[in-house]
Amino acid sequence: MRFKNRIFLIILVIVMVALASVLLAPIAVSNGVRLWVWWFARQEGFVATIDGVDAPFLRPIVIRQIHLKSVHDDAVRVDVTAVDARVVLNLKHVFLHLSGRDIRNISVRELHAELHRTNPNAQALSERGWATLHRLLPETLSIDKLETRVETGPSLILLRNASLSASETEPGRFTAAELMITSPWVRQSFAQLRGATHWEDNRLTLAGLTLTHGLDLQSATVDLARLGNRRMGLQFDVDAFGGKLRANISHEWHSPHSNWKIAGGAADLSLAQILDALGFADRVNGLLHASNFTFRGNLAEPDRATASLWGELTGLTWRDRTAEALMLGAALYNRKIELQQLYIRQKSNEFTLNGEAALPATSSEWLRPDFRGNISASINQLGEFLALFGANPTDFAGKISIQGSMDTHARNFGGNVAIEGASLTFFKYDIDSLTADVTLKPSELEIERFDLARKKDSLSGQGKIDLSPEHKYSGTFDAWTNDLRDYVSTLRGPPRQKAGPIPVEFQATIDSGQWDARGVIHLPKSSPLSFTANFPLPIGVTWSAFQMSPLNISLDFPALFLAAAPEFFHSNILEDGILSGKLSLAETLEHPRIVGEVQLVNGKLANSESFLNVIGASTLAIFDGNHASLEFLNLATKDVDLALLGEIDFENTKHVVVRIAGATPIFDLMSRPVDCVNKIEITPTALPLAPAVTELEFRGPLLESGWSVTLKEELGSQFSIVPTADNAERIFSVCFGTGPEEKILLLGAVPRAEVASKVSPKNQEKRR
Repeated sequence: MRFKNRIFLIILVIVMVALASVLLAPIAVSNGVRLWVWWFARQEGFVATIDGVDAPFLRPIVIRQIHLKSVHDDAVRVDVTAVDARVVLNLKHVFLHLSGRDIRNISVRELHAELHRTNPNAQALSERGWATLHRLLPETLSIDKLETRVETGPSLILLRNASLSASETEPGRFTAAELMITSPWVRQSFAQLRGATHWEDNRLTLAGLTLTHGLDLQSATVDLARLGNRRMGLQFDVDAFGGKLRANISHEWHSPHSNWKIAGGAADLSLAQILDALGFADRVNGLLHASNFTFRGNLAEPDRATASLWGELTGLTWRDRTAEALMLGAALYNRKIELQQLYIRQKSNEFTLNGEAALPATSSEWLRPDFRGNISASINQLGEFLALFGANPTDFAGKISIQGSMDTHARNFGGNVAIEGASLTFFKYDIDSLTADVTLKPSELEIERFDLARKKDSLSGQGKIDLSPEHKYSGTFDAWTNDLRDYVSTLRGPPRQKAGPIPVEFQATIDSGQWDARGVIHLPKSSPLSFTANFPLPIGVTWSAFQMSPLNISLDFPALFLAAAPEFFHSNILEDGILSGKLSLAETLEHPRIVGEVQLVNGKLANSESFLNVIGASTLAIFDGNHASLEFLNLATKDVDLALLGEIDFENTKHVVVRIAGATPIFDLMSRPVDCVNKIEITPTALPLAPAVTELEFRGPLLESGWSVTLKEELGSQFSIVPTADNAERIFSVCFGTGPEEKILLLGAVPRAEVASKVSPKNQEKRR
């Protein structure tokens, strides 16, 4: 009897314990979940807010809302909100601590997650936190509405209105209204995404996802199997732009220096489709035929990383640029970048560059790289090759070969280049041969030899350029051309008769930017024109500064027959006559000192309808410092001969004064005022019908506009229009090119004897 009572008592206790467990389990589990979440959040630096936890006996745990937010958001800020989360626990594994998953299923109605990282090395969770998160990975997962935002520096990944289901026993699905990726290099968004999912061995695979036209994600696998060891991996296989793109990416952050491992490859990617997807406006064609890329290290610490890159582009065309093949091979290790090969092949052109460079430590050092390398080029179609770099292919042609090396160690440039060319064309100028040897030293650029030949013309020289801030240079060169007209376009006017060539000899010696030059120009049917010049010409000098620089120039031209001279010497001015003289110029161009003389005999003007209606001229000008005297100036129109004297003051070339006085009478025939004149006309006139002009004065800057002409007349002449002292001077500004209307300054002179009878007061009145 006693035994039976004991059995009954035991059964009763068991029933009461079971009944108590059933009744108390929801409260215990609910509070246990709250306590565990609060404790875990506090250990990892989060604040947890839970709104309602339901835990029916042997039923899923339902958390109406849970909100996790990081306490310190200076480096990493995390904000996660889950609504209506249902969790099915594997109680056997939880209570017995068996291997396997602690959670069978997690389903969430809404999940919002944001991650903002300003420091790439900052840790979001501790080692224990990652291990705990690894144990919470479920057998099945379902999220009805998913919103995520991940910001790392300037990069942003945004996922909107997505849903996800994944299971180890059956296929799942993934949908998203929009996926947006923004970075300094890429800005792209994808809409209405749909794909299949599979979850196995803590690896989530997404497959069959069409991102956009020409970009299909065959599969992408996120490896979370070693999440507890703070390692995550990603593998993807993409059909992209007509080709294949594969990559394997893993990230370890268990050490202070997080480590990335990236390996990828691409084959037969269309450049046109890639650049269209990126929004590139210009049309580019070609294939990324093959490419491999590896990287291992910390993205924030490239000096600790190793990497390699190899790629081949084929059939490259961009605008009018083409290349059959472009290959690049490079490696990064021990803070050195090894350029294994940069190879360009374009028809019969080949270019190769290889070398080694130190990895710059700062952004400024990228502009001054430490590079050692070799260059080799065999160019048989120079125009086509230079078109790759933006040049006009019609401006260049011929063959050229380049061999050399370069070294920029310790910011000191060095190296040497040997250049040889044949049958070349530079800017439409034919060059028969070109040879140059250039050596680059830390402190100077030395041209050891430079020889250029074109027909019977030649140019040779050697020199040095100082690489200091002053950029002083020295050297010598000799030039010879059989016809100067081939290089100076202003000498190519249409001659009245077949003009002969203009041979030129030129030699120069430069010492620290100071030129000492001499040369001879052989004009047709004339004596040689010889010149010497000594002047400073620093690199970068402006025209204004050059005008103020001291110089010495001498010219000697015993006899130039202008009828046979090129158009440059008489276009719109002189077409016949003999010009002779000898001049020396010193001091500066703005304040010159000129000594010598110039004489013109039997000069014939090309156009009598120009500024001055003169058809013939002869003169002798003697220069003495900043003053010149016109010993005689004889001018002839079709009706008048004038004998004049004059002087020129050019102490400052910006204020030149030319005074002309008549040895024969000149008269003022202007009967009405004008604001400016664009032509001076000398007509025959009877004596004495108008006030006499004692002097013509021209003022203005040399070779510029802004000139004026002044008429000085006899005071109180009875023939003056207004006989007052104010009428002693009349000033007119000179206005060339102001319009088709002629504004004539009309002057009169005594006609030749054969035309004097034709001039009458009545005719003069009509002309006035």
